[in-house]
Amino acid sequence: MATYNVVKEYPWTSVPNGSKLREEAPRAEVTSFELTQSQLRAFVSGYLNVFNANKNNDPTKFIDDLYQVKQGSETEYIFPFFENTFRGYTNDYADTFSQISQRGAQMMGAGGLELAGGLAEEAGFGGLSMIQQSGNQKLQNTVQKGFNATQKGGQAVIDFVNNKFGTDYSFPWNIPEFPNPGEFPGSYVETPKFYQYAQTDGGVSINFVLANTINEGDIEKNQKLIENIIKESRPRRATAIAMSFPRIYTVEIPGLRYIRWAYLAQAAFNLMGQRRIIDKRIVPEAYAITLTFNSLTIETANFLEEAKMAPK
Repeated sequence: MATYNVVKEYPWTSVPNGSKLREEAPRAEVTSFELTQSQLRAFVSGYLNVFNANKNNDPTKFIDDLYQVKQGSETEYIFPFFENTFRGYTNDYADTFSQISQRGAQMMGAGGLELAGGLAEEAGFGGLSMIQQSGNQKLQNTVQKGFNATQKGGQAVIDFVNNKFGTDYSFPWNIPEFPNPGEFPGSYVETPKFYQYAQTDGGVSINFVLANTINEGDIEKNQKLIENIIKESRPRRATAIAMSFPRIYTVEIPGLRYIRWAYLAQAAFNLMGQRRIIDKRIVPEAYAITLTFNSLTIETANFLEEAKMAPK
């Protein structure tokens, strides 16, 4: 495994290499992996993995097997981490059924259930709302009497069932009384909302500066690090039609956050200070590096155990 230990060996600080202060510096441990499957094979094996993981009921193994990587291809990066925000996310509940896959699939019959529910609301609650807002007392009384009779007959049938089988059912519907539309002119019926499963976790941003003026050899070391980060996070063309995927990553910020599978969503490499030509290359006084990693999966509560956020 190739290792780039920026915290310990690179000029991100003027503290000498090997100092104990460097060992105590906060860090983000990032490991890159080379993907081995084509898009089609990844698509098929992803669904097969769902059924295989369901057999042994191991959610951790399911996530581990979600992406197939080449063993022995890992590259380890240890970056300094001094950001204020280490995690952010949003939750959402909505009136529609939650999707059951990242591709937007819903449970079987969800569309029909939502259609039926909408028709029932329009015919039932919508009709009651129209009657209420009309202010026609005679119409309201007629509807109330009709429903009371239906409720009374329905409860009689339910009472018979309860006596016969020892159950304790009651008539499920109860029509509300119609208030004065002058005092309550609107209508609104609360219905349950459903949690919307989605990838809403904010990424991990890592920012640091590498100086080229502290130690001899820093220029070459810094350039090789930057070159390797770019090589691994960009596709490579093999032929006129064949290309590789960028690498994916595992990200761990000790005691704060753990991402099992991530991708490098954004990278920026900026020149700082004076620049000059050295060996036919533009070399600045320092490089400012920004890396943002986004999770490829929903970061469930299971990952808190891997992050070791709270001592056992």
